[in-house]
Amino acid sequence: MQFLRFASLTNVPGLRHAVTTRGGTGHGPYDALNLAYHVGDDPARVTENRLRLAKELGYDAASLVAAQQPHKWRASFVGKHYVGRGAFDWDSALPHSDAMILQMSQVPVLVQVADCAPLLIVDEEKHTLAVVHAGWRGAVEGIASEVVSRMWMTFGAREERLKVGIGPCLCTDCFEIGEEVAEAERVVVLDAVVRRDEWDKPHLDLRLLLRRDLEAFGVSPQNIEVMPHCPRCMNDLFFSHRAQGGTAGRFGLVAWWQL
Repeated sequence: MQFLRFASLTNVPGLRHAVTTRGGTGHGPYDALNLAYHVGDDPARVTENRLRLAKELGYDAASLVAAQQPHKWRASFVGKHYVGRGAFDWDSALPHSDAMILQMSQVPVLVQVADCAPLLIVDEEKHTLAVVHAGWRGAVEGIASEVVSRMWMTFGAREERLKVGIGPCLCTDCFEIGEEVAEAERVVVLDAVVRRDEWDKPHLDLRLLLRRDLEAFGVSPQNIEVMPHCPRCMNDLFFSHRAQGGTAGRFGLVAWWQL
């Protein structure tokens, strides 16, 4: 299996994380290493992929926590009673959540994407991390800064200490949007729309929107690492909803405190 990792987060004591690529079991639009139960793939194949992933990375597959990710701004705090929710099925995954925040050790959390941006936000001093699924809806609603706010209010995480990784997501060239999105207040204020004469519609710079949302809340630009990979441009390496006509598996960002 091939994984990507944020260079700025690899040396945080006790922190483990990985962004997956294709390389497990699957077929057709789910080939290979689809981690999502809700996209039409054979559930047995998804379970096998998750078991293989856990073995490769060294965590307990049964302790994994996943969310249903309805493309909103809401986050869940992962406590002991959530351990194992969504590990091997869709129905028990955390509802109404596109982000998960926790301090506990030995509890991996997973977000699944196929064009949207996966984020990892870490405060080493407070032993707090968050994983975030940020599509355009969540980004427009300010999910990145909302998660930072909740980490501060609940666990005392400070924005000036935070380290953030933004994983593979649609590049600006691939992210066509409608005028209703281009005219959304946060998009306009943070100046994340790109227009070119050769394009019929405006395009969104999702990475820039997320960065500026975080920076506006006080996260240092030097502490934000952005991966350059675009799933649509690199569909041989990542699943892409747009490149695959709306039927695609999901790659993931998994993170946990080992200690």
